[in-house]
Amino acid sequence: MSTQLKTLQIIHLALCGGVFLFALVTIFLNREMMFFDANPATTAPFNPIFPVVGLITLSASIFFFRNVISKIDTSDAVGSKISQYQTAFIISAALLEGGALFNIVGFFLTHNAFFLLFAAVNFIFLVLKRPTKDKLISAVQLQYPDTEAL
Repeated sequence: MSTQLKTLQIIHLALCGGVFLFALVTIFLNREMMFFDANPATTAPFNPIFPVVGLITLSASIFFFRNVISKIDTSDAVGSKISQYQTAFIISAALLEGGALFNIVGFFLTHNAFFLLFAAVNFIFLVLKRPTKDKLISAVQLQYPDTEAL
């Protein structure tokens, strides 16, 4: 079972690395044209859409994770519980990554660094979502003999 946790940690690292590297590349490409403008009147079609999508994916990530975790039956086998946790984690992380990448694309298209704020918020939540043994144990409510297998 420790391999399942290691797999989740590798997936998490890949998602975080992808978002971080994409942000670095877009900042590097747009470094001379960057500006910061939060006024919706001047950045009309993009300003309300990109931040709202970022916040919606953040909320959806939290909602779906809690929803899938709450459906885990405490009497299920440990393997089943961990599989359901993996599903919840991957859905949640993918939503966070999607919101971050969407806002980075908004920055890339408009050169407006305002969108990077929302990408950073989603990225920070993604980094904080790193799967650990303690988080797994508390989320699926594992007991003593099963916790030692992790």
